[in-house]
Amino acid sequence: MPDAGPALLSFGVDRAMRALREHAAGQNVIAVVTDSTADEWHRRWERSGGDATQLAIVDCFDFSRGATTETRTNVVSNELVVTELERPLTGEAIRSVCDRFLDGWDESPRGTVVYVESLRDLREDTDRETVEPLLDRFRARTTQDGSGIVAGVPEDTLCDAVAFGDAFAETVGEPAFDSDAPTAVRRLRAIDPTTFGYFRQYWRDAIEILDRVDRSYVQAGQLDTDLSSRTLGATLSALAQLDALAVRADTNGPNRYDCRRYDRERAAELGLAVELLPD
Repeated sequence: MPDAGPALLSFGVDRAMRALREHAAGQNVIAVVTDSTADEWHRRWERSGGDATQLAIVDCFDFSRGATTETRTNVVSNELVVTELERPLTGEAIRSVCDRFLDGWDESPRGTVVYVESLRDLREDTDRETVEPLLDRFRARTTQDGSGIVAGVPEDTLCDAVAFGDAFAETVGEPAFDSDAPTAVRRLRAIDPTTFGYFRQYWRDAIEILDRVDRSYVQAGQLDTDLSSRTLGATLSALAQLDALAVRADTNGPNRYDCRRYDRERAAELGLAVELLPD
């Protein structure tokens, strides 16, 4: 059986680089760089003590672009290749470039680790529906011994950590909260432990449902979910009490909540904050 490689999501770019260095020693690396130039990223990689057999940098940083929109590849050495991609990015362009490197290393005795510098940047350039299959593609193509994927998210942009967390087996680091989210969930536990219990258990399901809603209110019977109306309603009630979701009408049931005033980032902060609470 292959040795399990990383499937790791990191809060913070620096921590993600350290995680890559620890997991990719002696492997091949594809680095999808969106928040640095290729030169900047490569210097950080060398300073970190990174040791890859072959390194391919997919450079997606704006000011390195010229007038042409063609994909350009520069073979720097036998160990380093840099490919430039014009922004805004497309899922097809990233997939095509990464597949080319993965195909070329198919017969290599080394594994390959795909590194994504910022999931937020990919999502902002494309959308969630593009990033999810990209991550699935990277995981499907990195099954050799030592292969895997390492990705970073900013510590203060938490909705991406929640949205893409299912693609990863491990998370390193902790989020940085710029709001009262930790205090708010502790307060809810003290004043309404029943609603808090629903939120603690089902917040990810509720956020997933809210992200799929295409109307101004939620109605459990019209969604593909295993949650009962009661469970969904109680969890949405917690989000409303925690100021992540507005009340649409003074009625009972999940359709009383106004999805036009749903704060996705606030909801992610609250969910990650509740996961950090001790039992």
